[in-house]
Amino acid sequence: MNLFLLIIFLLVGIAGLIYNVDSGVFIGLGLIPWQILKIKLKRKFVLTAIIISSIAGLGYFIYYSKWLIAALFVFIQLYNYWGYLNIVNE
Repeated sequence: MNLFLLIIFLLVGIAGLIYNVDSGVFIGLGLIPWQILKIKLKRKFVLTAIIISSIAGLGYFIYYSKWLIAALFVFIQLYNYWGYLNIVNE
């Protein structure tokens, strides 16, 4: 199920970037790292996903001057990083 959700969020995030849909970018790119974390892939994949989705999402929101959504997106990515740190410290 987590792999299916990862594919869905990946498609939603990419479609949001292509068609300029804020909610697609926010939800899709915000949840990709969490799904990779739940699949329990190697730690560097999770960290890479967090970094890439953060750069893509923040770049999108800053480019379109959506400052509130950008701040919320940073919060979501920090939550993903917190989950990553919890897995690393177990």
